Amino acid sequence: MSARKKPLPPAPAPNISALARDHGVSRETIRKLRTNGIDLSDDKAVCDGLAASKAQAAAPAPATDGTETLLEAKRRRAVADADRAEIVARRESGSVIAVSDVEEIFNQLGAEMRSRLLGWRGDLVVELEGLSGPKIAAVLDRRICELLERIHTNSPIPKP
Repeated sequence: MSARKKPLPPAPAPNISALARDHGVSRETIRKLRTNGIDLSDDKAVCDGLAASKAQAAAPAPATDGTETLLEAKRRRAVADADRAEIVARRESGSVIAVSDVEEIFNQLGAEMRSRLLGWRGDLVVELEGLSGPKIAAVLDRRICELLERIHTNSPIPKP
């Protein structure tokens, strides 16, 4: 008879949740270690991989002047992405408009106001002739209010 032994069954794969809990990290961190080729059944290799990961996170970010860590850069990027998403959502809801649109609207309003004010030249002289100071001020106030109301009514700016 042969003294040959049966081969041992393969060792079960380590439980990612248990490893994460034991090392105080997330399951995603353990998955990244596995993706990087770390043997999860070797506790020393896992500890070394986690130490290297923490050192990398604490190292200065490559594109900064050395005062910002990689983790801080990622946080700053996440905040910027969230701000950008909020701006896009507000633009789509109509509560925010682009600067170029504002420039165009103000150019239109300025052109309309200029043309209306220049239109006063002929008839305003006749209307103000012979009036006293307070009456001239009253006529100008009335004309300015009418002008501003017309521009507001015809304005392309969305009204609340």
